[in-house]
Amino acid sequence: MGFFVHQTLHGYNDGHRLIAGSLKLENVDSRTMLVMSDLSGSGVRPGPSGYLTGYRLDDAGKYVLARTWAAPEMSRPGCVWTHSLLIDNADLAALTSTAGLLDAFQRPTDTFARSAYGVDIEIAQRLAVETPTTSQRALEVVNAIYGAPDRPILVEAEDGDEDETLVVAIWMQQWPRLRRAFGFCTLSGMDRSAKGVPLDLQMAKISDRHVRSRFPSSVLPSEVFYQEALEPLVKDLFRNDATNIREFLRRVGGDVDGGRRAMAPLCRLHTALFAASAPKLTEAVQALGELGGLGERSARNIRTLVARRAIEQIGIVDDLVFEFVIKSSDEVLPTDDRRLGRSLARELWLRVPNRFLDYLTANGPMGLACREALGSMTPVEIVSALNSYPSIAASIVAFRPDVLEVADFWRIAGIGDELANSVHEGSATQVALALATAGRTGPATLLANLADPADLVAGLEVADAATGVLSQWLKTLAWQPNKLASALASGKIAKLSTVHLLARMSEPDVVPNDYGEDPWALALSRAGGSLLEPDHDFLAAFMVSRALGGRSRSKAFLFRFGYGRLYRAFQQSRLPWEIERLVTRRLDWGSWFEWDNCSRLRETTVRMFVDGHLDPDTFGRLTDDGALANSLIEEAARSSRGRRYLREVRQSIRHSEDKGLRARGEYISKKVK
Repeated sequence: MGFFVHQTLHGYNDGHRLIAGSLKLENVDSRTMLVMSDLSGSGVRPGPSGYLTGYRLDDAGKYVLARTWAAPEMSRPGCVWTHSLLIDNADLAALTSTAGLLDAFQRPTDTFARSAYGVDIEIAQRLAVETPTTSQRALEVVNAIYGAPDRPILVEAEDGDEDETLVVAIWMQQWPRLRRAFGFCTLSGMDRSAKGVPLDLQMAKISDRHVRSRFPSSVLPSEVFYQEALEPLVKDLFRNDATNIREFLRRVGGDVDGGRRAMAPLCRLHTALFAASAPKLTEAVQALGELGGLGERSARNIRTLVARRAIEQIGIVDDLVFEFVIKSSDEVLPTDDRRLGRSLARELWLRVPNRFLDYLTANGPMGLACREALGSMTPVEIVSALNSYPSIAASIVAFRPDVLEVADFWRIAGIGDELANSVHEGSATQVALALATAGRTGPATLLANLADPADLVAGLEVADAATGVLSQWLKTLAWQPNKLASALASGKIAKLSTVHLLARMSEPDVVPNDYGEDPWALALSRAGGSLLEPDHDFLAAFMVSRALGGRSRSKAFLFRFGYGRLYRAFQQSRLPWEIERLVTRRLDWGSWFEWDNCSRLRETTVRMFVDGHLDPDTFGRLTDDGALANSLIEEAARSSRGRRYLREVRQSIRHSEDKGLRARGEYISKKVK
């Protein structure tokens, strides 16, 4: 299917003037066409097929392709006929060949009435391809046009038909925006740009040095530095390019500024993306950088393509490519596939966390991507990047407070304890454990008030914390009797050493026991492990002292836990004074003849069991040492109340399978007859 163009005919009629035309032009465009349709310079002798001129009419929004023939039939020397086709820019953009246009040119003759030029004509679309015959000359001309993009190019005119084929082939190769701006003439006798119409390429008989002087601002192909990047254009002219650079230029050129200056970077961009098995993203970004200097939004579509390819392998791209992607992010990130955005944002966090923070509260695709990426990262991933940027920690915590639960977060130099002030009750235990593992104690009191005491103690038991740090955290708990009671009664304390540390930081009567079993007894019944002898001695003294006080409802259990060890410690005088005092201040004074601590402990213990009617079975099992057990029995048998109590003890242990207990029952029988 073809398209219609306007046409004009200029020639001699008492001077060079418009003879006929299908379009009335404004004065500026009319004068331009009058000048450009005249002979291209003194001494120019067009061949039988004439020469071609191409130029733009800015006011009319059209492009003129004109053929000029000599008119020797006129009486005045130097007269010419020029048939001009005025092509709409939209039609020019759709052209893939000039064949239809070239077929439409008609030199006026007697049989071709001049009035025929007064109507629009239809141009048939033909698939003919313009192919130059000399690749070396094509390379030199192409290199000159785009290698010196700010200078008019002057080329030696040779064969008219071949020159024309080369020029129109180069012209058709250009993307539409460049094509409608590209001016040329296949045979000039002077610099026609001086007439007010810029021509990028002119051919002339420059072997005559007088002719060369008429093109003072032009540059010859031999004067232009060779650019290897332009070679694909020549291959395309001869249809030897498998990368389809022509289609690439057509698609990309529409949003590229800079005219001829954009060709070399576009070629480099095309080569980087399509000439190898895998895109060379660094080279592509460098080429885009050149294009960016030609216009702020140049090559938006291809920038998007490059950026998205880079995002797909964002973890391995170099800093140049990464920076390009970040700067282009809001423009190139798709709204229908947020996965790419999250991938880019995650890499930004790993590389430059402080810039990630800048986007975190921003609008636009990148801001959304950063928020989604931060939400999807594990706390460990977040913390790993904060090591180098502790100053942004507070801002990140506002979005991801769970990083406070990571011990490595609190190990970062520059992270202040004040961040613990934002902790909520639900996460207080985990944050406390992270702090303890990291060796911090500053926020201990704050978090001990918020945390679940049982979970806190259980967690501290397995936390990789130094003894001093662990003690400090346990101390904050021990100072709060109700929380300490809750922790002890929970059954979550697994280590006897933890019970010992808590006892060291407390007092025997501090923990309440208004109902149920004593929290200390519950903790002791479930905790395991061993203690050093001094620590075990202390714990025995502590529990017996509590049993001797008025707070515990599990006195019998506490006596059983501590009696035997405490008795031997008194016997061997191995207790420090302050620990000994913990118990002795609560012991009965005993008789004048037996006032040593062992006797006092035995007498007081028996009194507590007998007078308080504590569990008889526990009394029978109070110690595994037979001699100590017998001494207790003997002490109880001294009174009638004691003997009645011993009968209950005997009853509770008489059927035991333990031979020692059965023997103990028999000994009771002897004492209570």
